[in-house]
Amino acid sequence: MKNVVTSKDFLDRYEIIKPYINRTPLIYAIKLSELSNNDVFVKLENLQKAGSFKIRGALSKILSLTEEEKKRGIIAASMGNHSQGVGYAGKMLNIPTTIVMPKTAPIAKINATKKYGVDLVLDGVFFDDAQKKAQEIAKEKDLVLVHAFNDIDIVKGQGSIGIEILEDVKDADYVLVPIGGGGIMAGISAYIKQVNPKCKLIGVESENVPSYFESRKTGKPFLVSAKPSIADGIAVKQTGDITFEILNKYCDDVILVSEEEIAETILFLFENCKIVAEGAGATTAAAVLFNKLNVQNKKIVCVLTGGNIDVTSFLNITNRVLFQTKRRTVLKIEAPISKDSLSEITNIIYKNGIQIFKISESQLENSLRINREIIKVVLDINQPVELENLEKNLTTHGFEIVN
Repeated sequence: MKNVVTSKDFLDRYEIIKPYINRTPLIYAIKLSELSNNDVFVKLENLQKAGSFKIRGALSKILSLTEEEKKRGIIAASMGNHSQGVGYAGKMLNIPTTIVMPKTAPIAKINATKKYGVDLVLDGVFFDDAQKKAQEIAKEKDLVLVHAFNDIDIVKGQGSIGIEILEDVKDADYVLVPIGGGGIMAGISAYIKQVNPKCKLIGVESENVPSYFESRKTGKPFLVSAKPSIADGIAVKQTGDITFEILNKYCDDVILVSEEEIAETILFLFENCKIVAEGAGATTAAAVLFNKLNVQNKKIVCVLTGGNIDVTSFLNITNRVLFQTKRRTVLKIEAPISKDSLSEITNIIYKNGIQIFKISESQLENSLRINREIIKVVLDINQPVELENLEKNLTTHGFEIVN
């Protein structure tokens, strides 16, 4: 194995970056534990500086550069979190920084990156496109490339999370880590396996971008045909060769979660754990919530890698999940055109204990009879029986439910 990193290497690098980072909390997730019949802990890297774990690897790499390299300036490519980590580190250490991000990166991550005073370039659709552009600019301007994952110094920095996990839960049975390019899992798994070989290290990927999942089948980094994913932080079409070698030695398995499962978990974490998680960060909890491990009575640590999700995306995701889980529904009601119809309908709804999210009226439906209108209500319900009772009550009062 060419890329050997010892537990001492990780501990030494941790001491170098420790003054600059947050030691993030690891909490016991009561609801996840109850639902899965395990003891589930969540490592909150969403509370790290710049909103994700990426600052650890970025600092590890940048602090290892020579003074001459720092003066030349640095460049990095990212969907958002690595760009913020490198931008934060560059500003803190007064190093000229260029960042390349895909045009599809979330607006919140683009705006957050700009705040660090970087030279920002938008290019391509996926991370891999931005990485190619960053390599071109680095060569053209003689800048030092700070890779998002495929670098031993990056891996050493991300491994500091493994150190903190074992300090808090030294007898963990499973540690679940998102995998995109593989940097964070390479670091965490290499450290934990050397200190606690019995612990199982499980990678989690989105079904839409299963790069490492497919690479394990072929025995080498495999370029997948990716689809857009709400787990944009791990939407990397090909695992790095350096990280792949480390993962093959220390990662026990990799499992996939669907876009719907990730979306439901984002809302679950917000409602039940008061945690704001981005798509990539929610994947590990999704694996537990949807019983992908199929284990009980185990100590499981889910690494929540980041919380950089913009308000618009969060609202879109939660709205989608509420419809998906039938907690939100649309009811179209045909009613006489009358000043009393709307108030009567809303009174019936409230008497059934149902909350109205949105309401609108229309007389423009082609199928409507004379002097009739459609009142469309978007409702938030707790149980399906509430909707059944409401429909019966509306019908009893002379209103028609339109499919």
